Amino acid sequence: MLFVNNSFVLEKRFLALLLMTIGSVAISFNGLVLRNIEIADNWTIIFYRALSFSFAIFIYLFFMYKKRILKKIIQIGINGLIGGFVLGISNVCFILSMTTTSVANAVFTISLIPFITALFSLIILKEKLAQITIYTMIAAFLGVLIMFYGSLKIGELWGNMLALITAISFSIYTIIIRSNRNIDMLPCLLISGIMAMGFTSFQKVGSLPISTHDFFLCFLLGGVLSGFLNCCFVFATRYLIATEATLFFFIEIALSPIWVWLFLNEIITLHTLTGGIIILISILIRALYLQNHKLKI
Repeated sequence: MLFVNNSFVLEKRFLALLLMTIGSVAISFNGLVLRNIEIADNWTIIFYRALSFSFAIFIYLFFMYKKRILKKIIQIGINGLIGGFVLGISNVCFILSMTTTSVANAVFTISLIPFITALFSLIILKEKLAQITIYTMIAAFLGVLIMFYGSLKIGELWGNMLALITAISFSIYTIIIRSNRNIDMLPCLLISGIMAMGFTSFQKVGSLPISTHDFFLCFLLGGVLSGFLNCCFVFATRYLIATEATLFFFIEIALSPIWVWLFLNEIITLHTLTGGIIILISILIRALYLQNHKLKI
């Protein structure tokens, strides 16, 4: 029986790793999609992205649970409400930070998520990291520094603070869903989308017009890319420790500049390419190492 249970856990871990890899690659197209939005401003993008995200999550929950959907939402309890709230804050601050400071500053700060999560995870969940995971985090962060070498700017305090709030909020959300992994926390995503819509509506009362073109792209951002990744993330935290799950967001950082270079002909520097390659290689080496040594973290 023990062998069967271990085999089951390993299979679920492999699925979690696979889903997080696919989801991280998918979400890396965020920048490319945002570049193609023509008219909509930040708050309008946040609202329709959150609306599409909430709609997609609701449809998924309804398909999964049908008449039990309300019971599943109630089941997440106060922890789920808090988790949805902080995720909503993270999503709102992420979009705002990308437009109120340099992209380099925002991405640099947001890339601290695995480190902040590791600290919270150690203090709250007592989850320790394997040496290979620590080395991977350091190598990936070095890759981020190389990617944005010369682009980081002094000042722009408000934008940098928004990026830091994004990182801290997402780390708190990760700890919450990891500590409640025996409960289906997917309804947290629904709460986060509703919270983001409510906050945006408060900011722009009665003034959220959007073109069909921009609405389609917002739906792609929220209902498809973000919806898929977040569902993968909630599933993955059941079988991966908190820091391990957030480590995959380095993939998004590495690939985002490559897509706008390939599809929009934006200039990509040697630093950006080198740093991205370092990130991807470090994560690949870790995956191969863990596979060969059958480690759990």
